[in-house]
Amino acid sequence: MDLPLDPTENDAPPQELVRRLPSQAARRRVLRAADVSIDVDDRNFAETLDELSQIQLRRAASQLRFAGARTVYYYRIDGLRRVSPDGATGPTGDVGSPGAYGPEVQTAVRDHDRIYVVCNVPETGTQTQLTLSKENRPTTVATFEPGTDLLAVRAPDDGTADATVRAVTRYLDADGATRVSFLDGGFRGRFEDACVDGYSTLRLRNTNAGDNTREIEVRSEESDDGRVSDVRHDAIVRTLLRRGDCEIDAATGLVTVADDAATDRDDSPRRRVTIGFPDGRVTFDQFVPERVLIRFDNVVRTSLRR
Repeated sequence: MDLPLDPTENDAPPQELVRRLPSQAARRRVLRAADVSIDVDDRNFAETLDELSQIQLRRAASQLRFAGARTVYYYRIDGLRRVSPDGATGPTGDVGSPGAYGPEVQTAVRDHDRIYVVCNVPETGTQTQLTLSKENRPTTVATFEPGTDLLAVRAPDDGTADATVRAVTRYLDADGATRVSFLDGGFRGRFEDACVDGYSTLRLRNTNAGDNTREIEVRSEESDDGRVSDVRHDAIVRTLLRRGDCEIDAATGLVTVADDAATDRDDSPRRRVTIGFPDGRVTFDQFVPERVLIRFDNVVRTSLRR
């Protein structure tokens, strides 16, 4: 099953969506996020799933329908705050770029007190083969909380994400989209304080055009118990980060995303992610349910505030 789903093309019942998740771990995460307690490892799992109430099944489906894309790009849009929830939802009829082969808005729905705009976008954002069926184009999802200016776009690459934003801003009649940079205005420090537990790899970019060295990559040494040291504590890395001609390009590490079931940060689940700092991009290494993505979006939005 390809995620995220395009609701205009998929009418599978919630039970089937849960069964077709890529792994037992993914099923467990989705059901936990939906506050449904059943054993996914039990041999009677399918029968137990069928016995759940329709309310429970709908909650589970809402945790996975839009959560398939592991990479999220963040944009600030000036006019997004003015978009009303009622005006943003409903059938769209392939609203998007002129012509049959540009990015298209398929539908817009409200769930989790958010708006989800589902798009059909050519790979990398442009269509060069006009004979290619539009059914072969990936489904992307843009989502935002009404009254805020942060748009989170779940897309496989930069070009597809940018094309999604073009279709969404045209549909919502909201101008002024700017890709978020995690390097701007103290954002990185606030973001790291809020959720980053450590980086196992760090790639630095040399901004001095006169030097021969373009990139520096640092990797931590794994301990005997499998834990990874945070490379930010290394004296050499601290020195490099203080230099005016070095900036963080990307990092792989662990982030903590607060969970209702956790009493404090130490009990919250940790997720391995790769962060593209200039790109405003975060890639989750594993499938995560909608609840985690929403809370991560909230961390980004809060960290942007000055």
